[in-house]
Amino acid sequence: MTVVLAGSMAVATPASASDAWGIVCNLKENTWLRAAPHSHVLRTLTAGRGFRWHGQVWALDDDVWLYGHGAEAPSQDGWVPGRNTTC
Repeated sequence: MTVVLAGSMAVATPASASDAWGIVCNLKENTWLRAAPHSHVLRTLTAGRGFRWHGQVWALDDDVWLYGHGAEAPSQDGWVPGRNTTC
């Protein structure tokens, strides 16, 4: 699909997303996506963007981590602190 606006041309590209099941939440603050809870950082996810939680949880007392991916990298899953999301 091509969209033409006021004499300029912009090509619309389809959004990509993981086909994995999940609940879409938002990130409340910039958040590190990690390989495992308290493990090494894979990337930084931006506050206000979406996070698709795949339903997996790691928890110890009030230290809760959710497994999924951010809108910036739908093909890279990892863990984020649950308190940083609206899930």
